[in-house]
Amino acid sequence: MTFRLPLVLTTATLCVLSFASSFAAALSAQPRASTITTPAKATATRAAVPAVAPFVVPAWAFPTSAAPNPAPPTDSVTPQHVPHSSRSFTSAHAKNSFDIADWFPEAHPPMPAAVQYGRRPAARACALCHLADGAGRPENATLAGLPVEYIVKQVSAFRDSSRLVANPASSVNSMHLIARSFADSDVIMAARYYSALRLTRRNRVIESATVPKTRIEIMLFALDGEGREPLDGRLIEVPEDWERHELHDPGLTYDTYVPIGSLRRGRQLVRTGAAGAATACTKCHGPQLLGVGLVPPIAGRSPSYLLRQLMNFRTGARHDDGSAPMQPVVSALTVDDMVAVSGYVGSLAPAPLRAANTHSARAH
Repeated sequence: MTFRLPLVLTTATLCVLSFASSFAAALSAQPRASTITTPAKATATRAAVPAVAPFVVPAWAFPTSAAPNPAPPTDSVTPQHVPHSSRSFTSAHAKNSFDIADWFPEAHPPMPAAVQYGRRPAARACALCHLADGAGRPENATLAGLPVEYIVKQVSAFRDSSRLVANPASSVNSMHLIARSFADSDVIMAARYYSALRLTRRNRVIESATVPKTRIEIMLFALDGEGREPLDGRLIEVPEDWERHELHDPGLTYDTYVPIGSLRRGRQLVRTGAAGAATACTKCHGPQLLGVGLVPPIAGRSPSYLLRQLMNFRTGARHDDGSAPMQPVVSALTVDDMVAVSGYVGSLAPAPLRAANTHSARAH
């Protein structure tokens, strides 16, 4: 399915077109000599127009490293455990794309088949990445509490490639193939399941001039030994325990480091907008950023994920029909602004129950 933006001619647009037509006619009536610009004048004219710097996506916003090839062997014998769970799974089971390790089955309703088992050969189980409670992980989306229609539209956008990514390494990711491999009925069932869940925020946002030393693990930063390094304007989100991250533990906490002053700056941008009140986040996402109608809640979600989406909108990588309202918002934001907004929004309390049948995941 391909989405096309409709051409809407507002009164203001018609006025501009009318003026342009009249202006062009007036120019054509003038003597030709009056429209000639000498090289010196042309140079002066060009010098008078300030150059607009192109938006450059920093590589650190999309941490990417090649997966080991061949993949290292995974332990399929030793039982593993995570805090507060009575269950045990091997590392191999925790990474099984078609039968997810459910550490807390009592904390959510029964999962639809698409969420728990996926659809072979290409559609991995939704909960492998987005987890059974919908909290997701920094390298992918948080789905808990999103409107059903919003989730369905995003899957459609992945299918027709109107939702790409601004990653300098690649404009596509695994979701494009997965979205095309699920049946429509699978998508609807999964969307209804995740929409009914309540999000529990799992990140701590820390303002700092430095960050612990990190390495890139395919699509995520991980702590790398002792010592610290300058943050240098970046937003870095890391799991507090890499092994628990690899076991897909939904109770794991992630630390997000942002420059000093980011939360105050982000709060201001969220409330007033970078280009006036019309571009304030609260105008569409609600005063507490808990969503309004089909506009998704964004409070309390992964800061690094939020940052990547701002960059996806800014570069036009996300260009489905629902992305249009975001264009004037992101066009006025610098990378520093985006870091501040993402850190602040991610630090807020997430959305409450969306409906009477919402299932509350236990805090671990």
